[in-house]
Amino acid sequence: MAILNLVILFLIVFFIFGTTVGSFLNVVIDRTTRGESILGRSYCDHCKASLKTVDLVPVISFVLLGAKCRYCRKPLSWQYPMVETLTGTLFVLSFIVLSLSGLLSFWSLTYWLFLISILIVVAIVDLKYSLIPTTLVFLASLVALFYNFFAFEPSLFIQHIITAFILALFFLIVVLITRGRGMGEGDVILAFLIGMVLGAQATFVAIFVAFLLGAAVSLLLIFLGKKHFGQTVPFGPFLVFGFIASLFWANSLLEWYLMLY
Repeated sequence: MAILNLVILFLIVFFIFGTTVGSFLNVVIDRTTRGESILGRSYCDHCKASLKTVDLVPVISFVLLGAKCRYCRKPLSWQYPMVETLTGTLFVLSFIVLSLSGLLSFWSLTYWLFLISILIVVAIVDLKYSLIPTTLVFLASLVALFYNFFAFEPSLFIQHIITAFILALFFLIVVLITRGRGMGEGDVILAFLIGMVLGAQATFVAIFVAFLLGAAVSLLLIFLGKKHFGQTVPFGPFLVFGFIASLFWANSLLEWYLMLY
């Protein structure tokens, strides 16, 4: 019982750490799209008042302030607590999945948390602005290349590289055929990262989940009258969802799919 309580306490602390990282990711999301430095004090988007530490406690400050700025009382974006909560949850899941799979180490956990942080930024920026921050994706791809080089045997390392190029080529062909209406060039670079990290089998799962979810959401938006046939929906968030789902549960999802047939 004491050990269980200790594990629960650790996961709570780890969740809090994740929400803190999520708070920083919100800064990255907002400022990189404006061309601003991520350094410097946080400020209200409406009145530009500098925020104090008490205003920046992840999730809690948002709730206690009633989702409004302390100074101008304008509504705060729900992006902030959502990103913070999502980051904390995915950090905890990363620790649990790596632990249960026997792959937990300082480097593997750090690698996963880095990738998840980058992809959260990518998904939210694409969702808000229909723009993928390719600089961050290039950085993550470079980190993945070096990690794979030291973590995998040569044949597996080469397989991941080949998967990355094949998937990027497939997406590039789609972009050229649809003239950018189906997806953008940023999705090509994101696809390269997915292939580099996941390898052949898990990449298949990630792309299958992304296209399936993308189709379902698009049809739902059309049904609800939010979108019309011919209008585009940012595909980056679906790719990120597929990537994370496959990173965590690729084998389980593949086994479940094969059982259906």
